[in-house]
Amino acid sequence: MAEEIRVVIEKNGTLFLEVSGKGGPQCLQVTEALEQEMGKVVERRRTNDFYKQGRIALTNKTRTILKSA
Repeated sequence: MAEEIRVVIEKNGTLFLEVSGKGGPQCLQVTEALEQEMGKVVERRRTNDFYKQGRIALTNKTRTILKSA
C-alpha cells in the first residue's frame, strides 16, 4: 500500500489529516511538518493502523552452537 495523506477542511476551517500506508508512530513523523504549518494540534485520534507493529527481519551472522553439559 502506498503512503497517502488525506487533508479534510471543514466549513468552519477545522483541518483533519488522515494517514494511510504507514503503521505505528511513523504516521506522526509523516505529518509533523504539516502540523507545524497548520497550527496547534487540538486532538489526535489513532487508528488501528497506528497500533500495528512492523516486522523486522533479523539475521544472525555469527551463530554459536550451545552444547549441553
